[in-house]
Amino acid sequence: MNTALQPLHNAINEGRCAILLSGRNLRDLDIHGDKKRIKPLLEILRMDLRQHYGMILITYSLAQGLDYDPGSIDSKQDSQTISTVLKSHSLLDIPQDDQEVAQIIRGAARLCRTPTQGINWVDGKPMRFCFLLFFAEHLVPQCSQGGQTNTQMIATELSHITAQSLALRKSGNLFCFHAQEASLVDPLVRSALYPIRLPQPCTDNKQVFVEASRQIYTKARLETNLAWKDIAFLTSNTPNQRLESLIRASHRTGRAITTRELVKQKSLDVEDISEKTLTVLDTTRVSAENKLQGINTNSIQTLLQQFAKALADGNPNMPANVLLVGPPGTGKTEMSLIVAKQAGVSAYQMHSPKTGIVGETERKAGLQMGTLGEWIPNLAFVDEITEALPLERSDFNGDSGATRAVTAALLTALADESRRGKSLLIATTNCPWRMGAAMRSRFIAIPVLQPLEQDYPQIVMAIAKSLTDNLNGSHRENDKLIHPAIVEAAVIFARKGANPRHIRSALSNTLLIKKNLTPETILFAAKDLSVTTDIASVIYSDLWAIKACSSKSFLPWNHNLASYPFPNHLQGLVDIQTGEINHKELEARITKLKPRANL
Repeated sequence: MNTALQPLHNAINEGRCAILLSGRNLRDLDIHGDKKRIKPLLEILRMDLRQHYGMILITYSLAQGLDYDPGSIDSKQDSQTISTVLKSHSLLDIPQDDQEVAQIIRGAARLCRTPTQGINWVDGKPMRFCFLLFFAEHLVPQCSQGGQTNTQMIATELSHITAQSLALRKSGNLFCFHAQEASLVDPLVRSALYPIRLPQPCTDNKQVFVEASRQIYTKARLETNLAWKDIAFLTSNTPNQRLESLIRASHRTGRAITTRELVKQKSLDVEDISEKTLTVLDTTRVSAENKLQGINTNSIQTLLQQFAKALADGNPNMPANVLLVGPPGTGKTEMSLIVAKQAGVSAYQMHSPKTGIVGETERKAGLQMGTLGEWIPNLAFVDEITEALPLERSDFNGDSGATRAVTAALLTALADESRRGKSLLIATTNCPWRMGAAMRSRFIAIPVLQPLEQDYPQIVMAIAKSLTDNLNGSHRENDKLIHPAIVEAAVIFARKGANPRHIRSALSNTLLIKKNLTPETILFAAKDLSVTTDIASVIYSDLWAIKACSSKSFLPWNHNLASYPFPNHLQGLVDIQTGEINHKELEARITKLKPRANL
């Protein structure tokens, strides 16, 4: 029995007879039988129903009409029996007009509620019927009051009545709908049907599918450094059909499958499934061994590494929601990618589900959170969360409650304790004051402060090495001291208030202009950089990061209080003996800078 369809088999065995399927498309491909054959799930379902329950699968959609695949029935006598039963319930030769849907559902309802005693297969076993109506969101759509046509209202009422019929339960037949999303179906129909969401194939399922595909497409090959076992992870929680197409194309043309096209394909699939509320974060651009330079990031990276290990181990004691707070360009996004890489889980970026259509925002917000819940383990990432999502409760109702719906859905999801050890949400912000108190309390807030001036030489070196493999003359001969020109460049960058993002941009431009990076061209880059850094805003963001911090142990001076080189704007805020923060002074400095800050 196919594992992808196991939830449906479980429901049938429990006696469920009216079912709403959603999630995975039944026309997606999967493994059948001896794990060497690949077939559409619909065909696998057809064979499973016949073999295990003696059922004939009858499908209907507006596009294809009524179909029971006569070609799959070996016996002419069986075909005649099925045809006779369908005809007796007025399900054959139905005119394709405005009444077609109502007639189909009316006939299916009558047949499903009719006892099947005396109707047998040629082998003598009882014959039962399973009606599967595709695109339920088109047949019985969720509409506002008065939005449905007369035919749709008839179909809705018939479906509701049939699903609750005791005669249906006694008959042994099945009455099923399939929808892309269950929430798109009329609530009257939904309330009467047993919901089953078929999951997309996970990594383990993908691995089995990949192995079966290799047996069929023996000439398929991969690019260097890409192994077949990697494909399962790179395409997890997405349909098999497009993956099979890539493998088949490689088999036919000899072209190697690349990591880039697998990631691109997964991105498209994730956007389709989540209706653009989620996108894939490409962790292939970072290494698990990556390390950002600077005292202010050392303890944070160690802490995040512990979170990554906990996520990989499924440790329920780990936090579920982390907020990285600090000025722009300090490596918050990079650190999030490294966590996902170290944990070995898929990473997704969350986007606002807010739309201009009444009811759609609530539905998409639920879809986003539900999808993340299905695709565990994972890491969800929100860049600049205060700009991406509404985070403050408000009485404003100018958008018909859409903003409040997103906020409520997010608050509910963040408070879900069952996510611990399975899903980690990392958000970044440089404006924590724009988050409501209820929302901020859901997060563990970790400050990521502006780099210290003494760290700039190492930061400049690390960024330069990431841009070119040929960085000559960066150290003095016979020692490990950084070249004086790079040290001078670092001082200039620091005095200009350049953050790592500015430095990367300056070095990239210089590499383009000068063709290579040397100590001398790096110094040129520092002198050439024209940056309009708002120092007051950076300091304001630093101060707020400290204020929002959830634990003193997260502060960069926690383990080296006596030797930490406090910059001028932090002088006098921390008791050097106890590490306690003078919150009164902190508030005073924040209040003083507030009129000048622009974040």
